[in-house]
Amino acid sequence: MPPEKVLGSKRVYTLHVNMPNLTSASGSWVLNFAEMDEMDAIPYSRPASSDLTGPVPLRKVDPKYPPEMRTAHVEGEVILYAIIRKDGTVDSIQLVHGVDSRLDANAMEALAQWKFRPAEKHGEPIDLEAVVHIPFRSRAPVF
Repeated sequence: MPPEKVLGSKRVYTLHVNMPNLTSASGSWVLNFAEMDEMDAIPYSRPASSDLTGPVPLRKVDPKYPPEMRTAHVEGEVILYAIIRKDGTVDSIQLVHGVDSRLDANAMEALAQWKFRPAEKHGEPIDLEAVVHIPFRSRAPVF
């Protein structure tokens, strides 16, 4: 699901987070985020520049990927909606697109443990809405 469908007509920013481990061996987590209180204005009427500084992950937790699920090649991309708060915590996590109930729950549990240096606008911390894409791949990509 495109982040624009979840985040509406808000300006959407993208952050790629490298997670070099079994769950994300094929690539990064992708965080698409938008300001919580941004007015739903017509996109082309917004200024080209923004005073928004994106969030920076300080603590990253990768979801558990049970060995039996890897062996069975249960894979795909879990997509979650969450709010990254001005204190850097993550809450209000909701499933947008799931793969398997266990992987979905593991992804939600892992994201809840993340900690960010919060996004800022004009030097002040702000809350963000985020759509997070979490890949589960049973084997490393072939290049």
